[in-house]
Amino acid sequence: MVAALLVVALVGSSCAWAALSGLELNSTGTARIDPDFERDVRPVAPSEVAEIVEKTLPSVVNVKVTSVAGRGEGSGVIIDEAGVVLTNAHVVEGSVSVSVAFPDERPSVEGTVIGAIPLKDLAVIKIPPDDLDPVVIGSSENLRLGDDVIAIGYPLGLGGPTVTKGIISGRARSITTDTSSGEEVNLDGLLQTDASINPGNSGGALLDSAGRLIGINTAVAGFAENIGFAIAIDDALPTIEEILSEPPSQHAWLGVQSDRLDGNTANELGLDPEVEGVVVVNVFPETPAEEAGIEEGDVITSVGGQTITSPVDLSDAITERDPGETVEIELVTPDGRRTVTARLARRPVTLEP
Repeated sequence: MVAALLVVALVGSSCAWAALSGLELNSTGTARIDPDFERDVRPVAPSEVAEIVEKTLPSVVNVKVTSVAGRGEGSGVIIDEAGVVLTNAHVVEGSVSVSVAFPDERPSVEGTVIGAIPLKDLAVIKIPPDDLDPVVIGSSENLRLGDDVIAIGYPLGLGGPTVTKGIISGRARSITTDTSSGEEVNLDGLLQTDASINPGNSGGALLDSAGRLIGINTAVAGFAENIGFAIAIDDALPTIEEILSEPPSQHAWLGVQSDRLDGNTANELGLDPEVEGVVVVNVFPETPAEEAGIEEGDVITSVGGQTITSPVDLSDAITERDPGETVEIELVTPDGRRTVTARLARRPVTLEP
């Protein structure tokens, strides 16, 4: 009986409320509300975040790429009024053509990839220097845990920019990620943030509370929530200068993708677990490596007498040489050791996956 009374009281509460409120009920028992109800249409108080976004948004662009694998897109940041756009190397990897779209009504423009350094996951695109608004570049050195940050980019192909807000939740992070062609890249010194970062945000801006660029959004932890990573601008600037002053096309290139060799991999390859080097996981066609007879599964132990124990060692040993230079490369395979000679070529700006 008590339960029944409670149910009746709850069901009838809307009528009772209408009666107490002085509202007139229509034939269905619902209240008729005067269409001339009062509204407050005064503008809200200025938001610091909104003001920062309004000032910075023209500097953040949508990078659209056509590659042999299809179409994709990411984000980029205009860092110089001469038409220099910074983005991630994985955004333009394998690109055949690149276009850059602005957040306003201006038409898209064609871009040229000046250079990309996959081991740093950074690339530079050049666009026509017409009425551009470069971002103000800040410093990541003095950032503190808990400092406010804003992320701007073009995630998920939604058709326009997205803004998220968070804090610096970690510094000097190290992660391992893969390029679309399967090459393992180790990134160090990253900023960690809980500002939401999603596919398409790559290459976008991470700003401090003054609207200055302090990072380039690059990755998100797929196994967790609210853990995103950005390349600290203080680490990115030397790489940008390197690309602009010495484009990768001026660097020597062997034409392989490599990975670290651990004991398990050595066992799978039928090698002594004590062998140190890098295992070749891919050989690009029509490259010095292919011409020299290097094959997938070979282990590179030295280049020109330099011991190789990591992909970074291999990259350094090659890029410090000039295109056209010949170099001896020592390999280990299940059949034993062998030495090949490769004539290094110029590195292409982007690589087809």
